[in-house]
Amino acid sequence: MFFSHNLIDIAGGVIRNPLVRLSAPIDFILAAGEHVAVVGPNGAGKSLFMDVLTGKQLLKKGTIKYDFSPSPDNTVYNNIKYIAFRDSYGASDANYYYQQRWNAHDQDDIPSVKDLLGETNDTELQRELFHLFQIEPLLDKKIIHLSGGELRKFQLTKTLLSAPRVLIMDNPFIGLDAATRDLLHELLQRLTGMPDLQIVLVLSALQDVPPYITHVVPVDKLQVGRKLPREEYLAAFYLDNTLFPAEEIRRRIIALPYDSVSYDSDEIVKLNKVSIRYGKRTILKELDWTVRRGEKWALGGGNGAGKSTLLSLVCADNPQSYACDISLFGRKRGTGESIWEIKRHIGYVSPEM
Repeated sequence: MFFSHNLIDIAGGVIRNPLVRLSAPIDFILAAGEHVAVVGPNGAGKSLFMDVLTGKQLLKKGTIKYDFSPSPDNTVYNNIKYIAFRDSYGASDANYYYQQRWNAHDQDDIPSVKDLLGETNDTELQRELFHLFQIEPLLDKKIIHLSGGELRKFQLTKTLLSAPRVLIMDNPFIGLDAATRDLLHELLQRLTGMPDLQIVLVLSALQDVPPYITHVVPVDKLQVGRKLPREEYLAAFYLDNTLFPAEEIRRRIIALPYDSVSYDSDEIVKLNKVSIRYGKRTILKELDWTVRRGEKWALGGGNGAGKSTLLSLVCADNPQSYACDISLFGRKRGTGESIWEIKRHIGYVSPEM
C-alpha cells in the first residue's frame, strides 16, 4: 500500500518533564491511510505517549513533525482530536457527578445533546454525521440520561463536526455491552472509509484490536514499541496467554472471604415489587429480587436496560429507594440509616464512576 506522506513523525523524542518521562526515546510515524491501535496494560505509558502526539507534553530531545495536508490549517489543536472514555460521560463535561442522574432536583441546568452539539456552518457534514450515528432521536435528551452507547455516538458526532485529520479514542469500548460494542465497531469501520481521517485507538486489551486497524503499536513498561502491521502483531502475541491474567484475577476475586462482616442478616439485598419511573418512562416495574449471603450474581442486559438503575438502589445512590420496599444488609431503607452505613459493606468498580 502506498502512503503519500507522514501526518506525524517523532524521531528520538524525549519528554521535557523529568517526572513523567518514558524509559526510552519515542520513534513513531503515522502515515496517511493508516489506522493505528496503541495497545498495552494499565500504567504502561499509553496516555503519556498520547500526550506527546497531541502536544500536551513537550520534547527535551528529538523532533516531532506534523503534516496535516490537505487540511489548510496545520495546527495540532484543530487537526488532532482526543476523546478519553475513562468514564461513562467521556469528555462531555467534568462538572457532573455519578449520583446526579438519580436526583431530579439537581438536573435543571443540565444541557441537552442539542445544546452541546451547538451550531455548525457545515450543514452537509452535520447531516451526514447525524444520519451515521442516528443522532436525531437523542437531540432533546439531557446528557446525563444517555446510555453508554448513546454517549459514544454523541461524543463522536461532536468531535467529528470539527473535521479533524486524526481522531484518537482512549478506551472506546469500556462499559459497553456486546451489542453496543458491535455497533461501535461498525461505526468506526465506516469512519475509516472517510477521506482524510486517521483513527488511533488506545486499548488495554489485545482482543479489542478490530480488523479495520492497519497497524499496532505495543506500549509496555514505559516504552513505545515498534509499529507493526496488525496481522504480524497478532500472530506474534495473540497466543501468549501470559498477557491475559483476567481469568486468574476473577478467580481470586470470587474466592475472597465474605464472612468477616458486621451484619447478621442472611439476606444482603431484598427488593419487594420495586418500581422506578422517570416521568412517563418506567425503568423497573414491580421487581422482586433477593440476594443471600454467599451468592454471586451477574446482571445481564443491553445499555439502557436498567442495570445501573438497579445497582443505584443497591448502592444507596437513588433517592427513589426511600419510597420503595427495599432492605439492604437486613435493614429496611428509610429507618434512619445513612448511605455511608450501607456503602461501608460495598466495593464498587464501574466505568461510570
